Amino acid sequence: MSASSSTGKQGAGGLVLGLLLGAAGMYGVQTFVIAEPGECGGVCGEGTVCEAGSCRPAPLEVPDEAVEEPEREGKKGKRRRGRRGKKGGGDDAELASGQGPALDDDSKVPRFDPNKDQNISMSDGSGRLSDSQIDRELAKLDGSFQACVRDGAARVDELGSGRVSYKFGVDGKGKVTGVNASAPAKLAAAGILPCVRKAIYGHKFPAFDGPEMKVSASFTVD
Repeated sequence: MSASSSTGKQGAGGLVLGLLLGAAGMYGVQTFVIAEPGECGGVCGEGTVCEAGSCRPAPLEVPDEAVEEPEREGKKGKRRRGRRGKKGGGDDAELASGQGPALDDDSKVPRFDPNKDQNISMSDGSGRLSDSQIDRELAKLDGSFQACVRDGAARVDELGSGRVSYKFGVDGKGKVTGVNASAPAKLAAAGILPCVRKAIYGHKFPAFDGPEMKVSASFTVD
């Protein structure tokens, strides 16, 4: 399996986004939220935190289960709020009233059905986008994903961490046919998923002579 990587871009708020891509149409996008060094000078290792100038064991955290953005009901553009929870607790993050940017309206973004039937005739081609083409196109979404994370962090007291996964289809004209996205409850409550879905759906991929392609990818918020 071949792999390629691109240098991450430094964004506002200490965000760095890098790419890790592979063969067989599976692509992974890693996003990191980097905090500035604390008073311990960044010497505390994994599983420890800096408190009062000393490295101490970090509290155990139970990861949230991945939540897929539900179908929207009622009026378009209705804001969706997370359940109330204490800062740093295991409940969903709370969206404070009027806090941060408005949630993205993804009501016009279709869901992606990876199991739908495709009508393929003898005259249809068998072309596909190459790994390097997908690599370049996903790299163009780096800035959009960083913006989704920044906006989500502005809506809640504590964003939390976890993996944002998404799947989408691309037809022969390079148009995204639909997007699915899922994330841990805190990230979903912060409104990251509709932002990610809109960014992917609005991106134009290169055209190719072949049937619809299926792409799976993810990025991690730390």
